[in-house]
Amino acid sequence: MKNNESTSDFEIVSKRLIPADPERVLCAFSEQAHLEKWWGPKGYVNTFHQFDFSPGGEWRFDMRSPDGEVFENECVFEEIGPERIVVRHLAPVHRFLATISLLEKDGATELEWRMVFENEQQYQDAMEYVPQCNEETIDRLEAELANIPGDGSDERDLFLIRIFDAPAEKVYEAWTNPVLIKQWFAPHPMALPVAELDVRPGGSSYMVMRGPDGNDMPLHGVYLEVIPNKRLVSTDAYKTAWEPSEKPFLTIDLTFEEFNGRTRYTARTRHWSMEDRVAHEEMGFHQGWNQCADQLADLVEKSN
Repeated sequence: MKNNESTSDFEIVSKRLIPADPERVLCAFSEQAHLEKWWGPKGYVNTFHQFDFSPGGEWRFDMRSPDGEVFENECVFEEIGPERIVVRHLAPVHRFLATISLLEKDGATELEWRMVFENEQQYQDAMEYVPQCNEETIDRLEAELANIPGDGSDERDLFLIRIFDAPAEKVYEAWTNPVLIKQWFAPHPMALPVAELDVRPGGSSYMVMRGPDGNDMPLHGVYLEVIPNKRLVSTDAYKTAWEPSEKPFLTIDLTFEEFNGRTRYTARTRHWSMEDRVAHEEMGFHQGWNQCADQLADLVEKSN
């Protein structure tokens, strides 16, 4: 669920049901290492100068927009609790009081984000862009939750979560249709000129990533589990016809969940050892997989 509404003359309210328990969502707010990664609209980058997550604590940071403009922010936390965060925004542009509620609902978190502005002019100005910015910010919050372990997590795993404005069958098809997967499954400036997919349990996959220098990286795998529009599990432990690979590296576990008219997409890479996990991070897992997820979003959302 996502919703924008106003209950007073100068108030903007955003709501969403987050597919995670309140403790994990609170962690995303309370720990600087997480908050600085997701706070703000899509494409914004944060630099924190002071972050004291306690009543009366100061929060000062810069936000850099995609076009390079820097916004200096000054805030003070007025109330901190497991179900409620109140923060006063002092600068720049607008002055407002934000109240963020985190309530448990059926194993998820009902997030309510209320912003009360000081006067009508600030409210009217904010209404032109704040509701959309809030939605993008909450999208980033949901994505960052992938980096906060929950039940069933393993320290050898790397994963990301995205919410796409497209049905699950369309996202699933983008993974299983050779024509479509070539359009997004390679971080720029790489390309994917070859994609041979036999999508069935025991079926093999063969893809080739090509770098701008012309060098090719072959990718072999076998599908372990195929549940159309719901789950796709593959591993590089085997090649064609269950031929063992020389050096298994990872198993990819993808889930596609219907979530209030959209798709909650989780991509989890499960490694054979901590050394492999660390190596994958150093190879650029977060940058590469997130860029591919952006490209996947562009593909599935543009025709939705």
